[in-house]
Amino acid sequence: MLEPLPFALHATSADPTHAELALSLACAFGPVEAVAVEQAAEGLSAALPEPARREPLEELAALSALVRRGPWPCSAHTPGPLGLLLPSALTGEPAHPLLLCVLMAEVAGRRGIPLGVVSNGRDHVNAHTQLGEPLVLRPECGTIVDARELPAPLTWRCSHETCGLLIDALKPLWLRDGRLDHALTTAELRLCLPFEERAREHARRRLERVRARLN
Repeated sequence: MLEPLPFALHATSADPTHAELALSLACAFGPVEAVAVEQAAEGLSAALPEPARREPLEELAALSALVRRGPWPCSAHTPGPLGLLLPSALTGEPAHPLLLCVLMAEVAGRRGIPLGVVSNGRDHVNAHTQLGEPLVLRPECGTIVDARELPAPLTWRCSHETCGLLIDALKPLWLRDGRLDHALTTAELRLCLPFEERAREHARRRLERVRARLN
């Protein structure tokens, strides 16, 4: 069950799911109806077609069918910050492809399908952890593609790394919309993630740049 926790607490826990961390991130920007979020996620999981066989490729095909048949959050990409916040996607807001990767991993996990997030920093897709073929799922359109057709390097992203990508995409959108308060919060949250010192120093510099705008 998806339950929001203070972001700093969730970010330092050993193994939060992608959706758990994304939900805690969203809670930093306003109240979240946790029951409604859980119900929406459970509804999507229930709508996932039963795979023809319990094999990785068939399971990936079932996830593809979920996107194509619906119900599935609107996948038309929008540059708005709400497109990177999990509750907004579950209530009908157009969602960023990275957030749809998070949601797809959550839906799959509820049905016992081991699905991860793979990204090169620009292209965000889902991959079955037990599939030997280099096939990945684009969650915004339900297309299964050969990962070798996407720009390298594609790498597996844990929930902390995925949340870092969400934060990196979110901060400039808050700045663009004139929400310096939210941009500052976003930069501060980046420092809560358990990354190595070089990445943390980079995050500190970003935070100072945002603070400088407030002066």
